Amino acid sequence: MEDRPGVLAEALQSVVRCRWNVLDIKQFVFNGLLNLSIFLDGNDASAIEPLRKAFAEFEDRSGLKISIHPWEKSMRSDAPYKHRSVVTLLGANIESGVLLDLTQTLASRDINILRIEQLDYGDQHVIEFVIGTRQAHSSVDVLNALMRFKEKFQVDLAVQDDTLFRRNKRLIVFDADMTFLQCEVIDEMGKLAGVGNEMAKITRLAMTGEMDFKEALVKRVRLLRGLLETQLDRLFERIPLTPGATDLVTILQYLGYKIAIVSGGFQFFIDKIREKYGLDYGIANQLQIVNGKVTGELEGEVIDALAKERTLISLAEKEGFTIKQVVAVADGANDIHMLARAGLGIAFNAKPIVQQHARASINRSNLELILYFLGYNGKDLQELRSLVNRKESLRFPVS
Repeated sequence: MEDRPGVLAEALQSVVRCRWNVLDIKQFVFNGLLNLSIFLDGNDASAIEPLRKAFAEFEDRSGLKISIHPWEKSMRSDAPYKHRSVVTLLGANIESGVLLDLTQTLASRDINILRIEQLDYGDQHVIEFVIGTRQAHSSVDVLNALMRFKEKFQVDLAVQDDTLFRRNKRLIVFDADMTFLQCEVIDEMGKLAGVGNEMAKITRLAMTGEMDFKEALVKRVRLLRGLLETQLDRLFERIPLTPGATDLVTILQYLGYKIAIVSGGFQFFIDKIREKYGLDYGIANQLQIVNGKVTGELEGEVIDALAKERTLISLAEKEGFTIKQVVAVADGANDIHMLARAGLGIAFNAKPIVQQHARASINRSNLELILYFLGYNGKDLQELRSLVNRKESLRFPVS
């Protein structure tokens, strides 16, 4: 029936009058139509007939369609599927064929859909599925089952364990180049040094995992010998941020997140980014500069794949967060360990080898889409943008 105020109150009048106890209750409204389920318990079996009669009269008065069933454990279809995960599907337009393929893929593996909720249907179409399996599983197991589905359709996907930590992330760690920034900074430096093509070739091999990252970094840094620090300053001013980066950072800061960049790039640029956007941490490789010139050498520890993973863990420990409360966002082969270790690893416009190791992927250039994977819906995002904009206008009043 169409929803209206008072339906539940009227139903409960019959329950109370017939002396039944409410053990559980669920109600939701879908497109204006009410669905109400009440789980009742009574000590006297003879009380079932008065209840049936009371509900029949209520049905006639209200127009509500009512059915009464004696409860048996076998009737709970979700009971055998007690191991839960959450699948978030995100696309510009999720067509019926996409949903058909997804549901068939899940059903063929005895994965039961327990709940579906639409998070947004505006510029983005976002649907969240709570799923269950008979046997214990990890989000990686579910993601592996969905790999072929991911390859067939232009949609983004996240698979997370259905725990309290799914909506309680506290630290987000970004890679810099081609993630927070919309370019490979070292390639831009190579262009300034007149070795752009050679630099880009080595970068490509490193990011796809075809060349050891440390070896590739040392080779590329040597190509930069002689660059002036003033050239690097000018380069920073024209490094493009990935769309959505500023809004995402502002919203996450408003929500109390700690934000870090852990990069295989250079501390020279990461320090400037951290200061400009008020980030909490920025860790990268130390490019040696002497007398205002790049020497072609590095100083200190190389921030490679294992160093990124160690840094993510140490930042979580420093802030007092469990690793399940950490999000990592990155695109390259040197980020695989970091993505796999985080509570939620998001492969952002990443190489295929990286997407195979991450629990989530986004293949569009909009970092703000990450918020859907953190459990926020379209209405939440509108409210957050409004609150953030109001806060910013108070900080910087227009004269």
